[in-house]
Amino acid sequence: MTPCRRLIHPKNPQLPSGCILLSCLPSLLLTSTLYAAALSKHEPQTGCYVGAFVDKDGVVQGDYQKFSQLTHKKHASYLTYVAYGRPYPAEWVAKVKAAGAAPHIAFEPNQGLKTVKNDTYLHLWARAAYEAKCPIFLRFASEMNGDWCAYSGEPSLYVKKFRLVHQVMKEEAPNVAMVWTVFSMPLKNIGDYYPGDDYVDWVGINIYSVYVHDGDVNQAAYNEDPIAFLDTVYRRYADRKPIQISEFAATNFCKASARETIDFAIAKMNRLYRTVKQSYPRVKSINWFSYNTVAAGLADNDYSITGKQPILLAYQSVVADPYFLSEVAFDPQKFQVSRKPPFAGQPVQEPTREEQDRDFERIMSTRGAVVTSISRITLRGIASNSNISRASEITVLVPSFILAKYVVFELDGKTIGVTNKAPFTHVLRRDRFTDGTHSLRVIVEDRDGEEFAVDPVRFTFGDEEK
Repeated sequence: MTPCRRLIHPKNPQLPSGCILLSCLPSLLLTSTLYAAALSKHEPQTGCYVGAFVDKDGVVQGDYQKFSQLTHKKHASYLTYVAYGRPYPAEWVAKVKAAGAAPHIAFEPNQGLKTVKNDTYLHLWARAAYEAKCPIFLRFASEMNGDWCAYSGEPSLYVKKFRLVHQVMKEEAPNVAMVWTVFSMPLKNIGDYYPGDDYVDWVGINIYSVYVHDGDVNQAAYNEDPIAFLDTVYRRYADRKPIQISEFAATNFCKASARETIDFAIAKMNRLYRTVKQSYPRVKSINWFSYNTVAAGLADNDYSITGKQPILLAYQSVVADPYFLSEVAFDPQKFQVSRKPPFAGQPVQEPTREEQDRDFERIMSTRGAVVTSISRITLRGIASNSNISRASEITVLVPSFILAKYVVFELDGKTIGVTNKAPFTHVLRRDRFTDGTHSLRVIVEDRDGEEFAVDPVRFTFGDEEK
């Protein structure tokens, strides 16, 4: 290996300016009548569903009734993340149904696309989704255009697997609407991953309005317009598919700048929601990602909307408009399938609470909301001077400006693991090493052969947690 260097701050990448030609907006209004002619699954005739991710919101912690009370608005959908290979989230879906909302599930194959097969697991998962007897938005393998995903870089395989999941849901769970969602950048390669009109019910995009990029104050992002990112996808697909803003949020605290950016967050919120109503008639769903990545130790932005009164009041105001819909209409009689013989095999075991938390952290470590807003390589799952008494999974968060080729794990100067697939993880086996103090070092090599290293982490293997 070539000598390593400490990662201090990134080079300044060239990013889109975020400008939009406002002179084009009248043409969007003129085409609204065309969009109404061919509605897709669960698409409203007019209006836009409001949804949110609040399971990790510091104030409501997944209490949907409390969230509705705080925002003065019943929401049409709620979002969660499920790792591919885990069982269908029946308990969570029942909770969402009880709130009168539609489940929105980001189904993420973070172990790679080869794990996605036409097998008992997928069919049982789909059958459970059908038994929910409610509309479900299934966002499979989203943000594939970002190279931080385990399922990025193989467009033909991605298309094949998306079509497979679509076909299984069509046969087993017609109440499921398949959502194909990209990240807001890069957008030049998204066509390579598009599964085709016959396999996509909704086209989605995740957009984050951040104050700076990559946690670097020299990379200002506050002038970027979220509508510019939306416009690219809208012009490409809205003539034939409803558009879902699968995730949106704006920074109200920027760790890199060490400042609150409440006015910035409110301005971006108003810009997106109000412009969608005025000029983008086939945007039929917007979901706010209410999560404080700073408090979670994952990234540099606070995206939550419940903890600061000015932001909450602004959100109340913008979603109070009746254009923003609170319910997804659903007639179960329109989504019937004939009973089929059971599959052989046992359902997947339910994960423990600890496993669920680790799943979430793995998924977040490969989300654009996190990797595009951190300034340095970060380790999760281990801390300096900690004591480890059992096997522990280490996750390496790599900023988006580093195009990682592979990640090397070294213990006491010896290589113990190498991976080239996000999420970059390694299980530190307690039974393979002696008691006492050890030193873990992580090295990331990018595609140009440049190496980045984090400071070694010293820890202790012992029988009891300190």
